[in-house]
Amino acid sequence: MITFIICSIAPERAHALEQNIQRTIGETPYEIIIFDNRQTNYSIAKAYNLCASKARYAYLCFLHEDIAFHSRNWGKDIIHQLSSDNCGIIGFSGSILKTQCISGVHPYNPLTCHNYIQKDRKYSYFFNSLNDDIDYKACITVDGMCMFVPKAVWNLHHFDEQTLTGFHGYDLDFSLQVAMHHQNYICNTIIIEHFSNGSYTTQWVNAIIALDAKWKDKLPLSVEDFSEKALNYYEEEALFLFLKKALRTQSPYKDIYPFLKDYWKRTHFKKHSLTLFLKLISNRLLHIKA
Repeated sequence: MITFIICSIAPERAHALEQNIQRTIGETPYEIIIFDNRQTNYSIAKAYNLCASKARYAYLCFLHEDIAFHSRNWGKDIIHQLSSDNCGIIGFSGSILKTQCISGVHPYNPLTCHNYIQKDRKYSYFFNSLNDDIDYKACITVDGMCMFVPKAVWNLHHFDEQTLTGFHGYDLDFSLQVAMHHQNYICNTIIIEHFSNGSYTTQWVNAIIALDAKWKDKLPLSVEDFSEKALNYYEEEALFLFLKKALRTQSPYKDIYPFLKDYWKRTHFKKHSLTLFLKLISNRLLHIKA
């Protein structure tokens, strides 16, 4: 009943995940489509759409090859939720708010809802922000490390191959497409482990800027009601977080400056403005030296 779709550049990892699914899913029927992207180098949006169009089952799971399921017999549980009324994407990390200000899947840490194990170089960390009595937490955005979705929903909301030609931003855009018409969730009944940390690169910045232009007029989106004061605060903090990440990359100053200007205008040069100014100076000097 579930088609797993993996865009792979490391066959040994994909094979390990294939074995992990076989051991843990239980009696739920499934198939696995592994798209070897080493030669084609398709964008992840293109690879996912191509594989989803070939899926035999009614439910899809788009997942990274560097994860593992730790729960047992979890297939029937996820199918039950996927078949519920108006279910969109089910994942393991996301946010209850997508700000109008530019941001990624996780606009601001206090808005994050998650349930997964993150493997670092030496240690593993269990991130869980959900109460024990919550099986599925409503959210807006879903991290792309693992996304379950009814195929009928994907049929209505394909990954955006035109805007996103690389390997970043696809989860944010897909989340927002689906959240406009369905309810996304974070799963609190199944444990997965993610074996690598995400990275923030110039390519990531470019993708998020492109999505800001696409979505800005339709945001914010939230599953909770926030006061105007609280929403303004989250907008400012989300913008600051994006700028911190962007200034660590080699993104051209002209691309980042409009968002710096917006932040300074919103905060009247208070809050984190000095921090951003110092990061801007150090960032430019490092890149000039390089």
